[in-house]
Amino acid sequence: MQQRRRQFLKLTGVGLTASFAGCAANEDEGTETTTETATATPTPTATGGSQPPGADVLGGPNDLQSEASIRAAVLDGDQGAGKFVFTPAVVWVESGTTVSWSIEGMAHSVTAYHEDNDKPHRVPEGASAFDSGTLEAGTTFEHTFETPGVYNYYCTPHEGLGMVGLVVVDAPQGGPGTTDPAEDLSGAAAEHLSMQLDAAGLGEGGSEATAGYAWSDATWDSYWYSLYNMSTNIAMSGNGVLFPHNEEQQQAFDKRVPAMLKHADADKPPVKKPNLNMAPFTTGDPNFTQNPVLQGEDGRPDASTLKWDLSKSSKVVSPASVAWTHLKGVTWAKNFQTHFDTLPPGIAAKFRAQMLTTLAQIGVNATLIAGGPNENGALTQADGSFPLVSGFKPGTGEVVDGESRPNQHAAMLWYLSNLNSLAQNGWFGYVNPEPLVPAKKIQALTDGMAKATMQTFDPETILSTGTTRDLGVMLGGVGWYGTQAGSAEMRQSAVEYANALASAIENNHAGNGRIENGAENDAATQGVVAQGLLWADQLSGVDTQELATPVVGYLLDELWDADAGTFASSPDATTYHITSRDAGDTTGGLNAADVLLDVDVQETYARYFNQTFNRGRLQRAERPQSRDTNAEHTLPLPPAAGGEFGQAAVYNDAVEYDTESDAWAVVDDGFTTANALYLANQDIWISQWGGDFYRGRGVPGQAETPP
Repeated sequence: MQQRRRQFLKLTGVGLTASFAGCAANEDEGTETTTETATATPTPTATGGSQPPGADVLGGPNDLQSEASIRAAVLDGDQGAGKFVFTPAVVWVESGTTVSWSIEGMAHSVTAYHEDNDKPHRVPEGASAFDSGTLEAGTTFEHTFETPGVYNYYCTPHEGLGMVGLVVVDAPQGGPGTTDPAEDLSGAAAEHLSMQLDAAGLGEGGSEATAGYAWSDATWDSYWYSLYNMSTNIAMSGNGVLFPHNEEQQQAFDKRVPAMLKHADADKPPVKKPNLNMAPFTTGDPNFTQNPVLQGEDGRPDASTLKWDLSKSSKVVSPASVAWTHLKGVTWAKNFQTHFDTLPPGIAAKFRAQMLTTLAQIGVNATLIAGGPNENGALTQADGSFPLVSGFKPGTGEVVDGESRPNQHAAMLWYLSNLNSLAQNGWFGYVNPEPLVPAKKIQALTDGMAKATMQTFDPETILSTGTTRDLGVMLGGVGWYGTQAGSAEMRQSAVEYANALASAIENNHAGNGRIENGAENDAATQGVVAQGLLWADQLSGVDTQELATPVVGYLLDELWDADAGTFASSPDATTYHITSRDAGDTTGGLNAADVLLDVDVQETYARYFNQTFNRGRLQRAERPQSRDTNAEHTLPLPPAAGGEFGQAAVYNDAVEYDTESDAWAVVDDGFTTANALYLANQDIWISQWGGDFYRGRGVPGQAETPP
């Protein structure tokens, strides 16, 4: 089954244990587990064979148990049903039996699929809900089953990882617990419940797992590729202005990092000599310059051996290169805090949350407050005011692009709004250690950026130098700002500006859903406009969903090439040119449609991702924890990705598909930071962390407060 091809299971074992700030992992063929693990052996099934933990069966229709004990465990390896398992996964018991669960390895819950738990009803009709709440390792939970039938249950922290189970009382009785799980659920939970029903002799498969590469596969790949691009950029590549950058910053570093480790109860950072990137350069060459040390004697990668060749770098910083990089860091920091109690200790989630938000604040200080040659922010005007310049060369102190551009402002506004959410709501990574930029200052910067953006770039100005795609990106940023405005007056200004942008989009609407005057890639235009409209629609006083719906419809109906498994650049194109930014725009539209519209995009996204990112090599390499040599389209490991010493696992700039020869080609193997990290943000919002395990899906206002 392809569903288990790449899962968060390995994340808890190796995927996050090897990174300092950006969650990188070892890139060689070896792995190491740092979580507290458990072992289990297959048990006989009701149908006479054997299944691994997570699909094993205790009892059967002619062997009902009068007592049953189940382990909520974390295995030391995926034996075929994931690493997070209830074992036995299926138990057959007599009515009146009390079943006991022992909680092992880390925190788990035992929770019924029931509407009282805000889940689909997958227990016998008339049966009450049960929910242990999240329990710490070493505790137990008991429940007595009275009503005959099949009960489906799950672990709240790890449902997205497929940690589910079945209890059969007396006899199946038909009922909702025996129906196709894919009708109610998706991803690993549906797959594993289907597996368990099959093992118990109750099901016929029927989940999306039988369909080959599916939504779950694609969203896990999205997760991993997003992680790889971020971790490489922010902690490995050295392609930017690094922290510490001068003696003053070195003193702050020497003081701050020990404080972080203390607050996180950690001994040392998980990467040696990290290249902490506070202001990424706009472009770089992802080839390694020496043999990379990906797992040293202490098990940690040595980032000093993972640097890129800076002679081939732009050495220029832009608002977008900074904003999209640190937006992803802020997003990760939020989600780490949401799961401090459920993530394994080896991940050091508290440390990462602090480091990512520290780098975000340092980046803001350098680019907007005091990093320029005139005691101004490096990307502000000489007097420190907005609007922003679009290119600054830190090495010389030279402004190399003094023009203010809407896409640069949209990216910074989107990012500052998210950072403001972190600051105003007391997220752990912002308040521990003491903030570098006070929350009041971040609010002022966010409001100032919004005011300058709205005054500088009216819709006509954006279209005079750009496209309707640029209107879509700006709408996304304004949608986020509207949830973070510092006053009712600024909030109303955001609403009015969003409506003006939406009106300009409507004026470029062909009437059949097609948005005219867009980018060269039509799918990108449709996607980002749809997302922008739907993000802005979250603001009271903005009503753009009706316009967004046909925009998505045109993307799916007119631009989807089912034979190629990707989106056409235009309806009559024979060669589809797709940049990393194009892919980010398209992914954003599909994510927004999936989460906010009643539109089925999941099968389409799975095929699109597998063809464009995997077969088409938009992603140039992958790391061991996501690599399956039996997959339909397998990417090389970094050492085999080209060049003398290999390449980092990041996005290429552009690929092309030839419809006549059914062939893909990488046509630009550069790395553009803003485009790659913009796509990395869209990836994480649609990814498997975009399910129950990840908060918000990138929708403005849906992940504002800490747990």
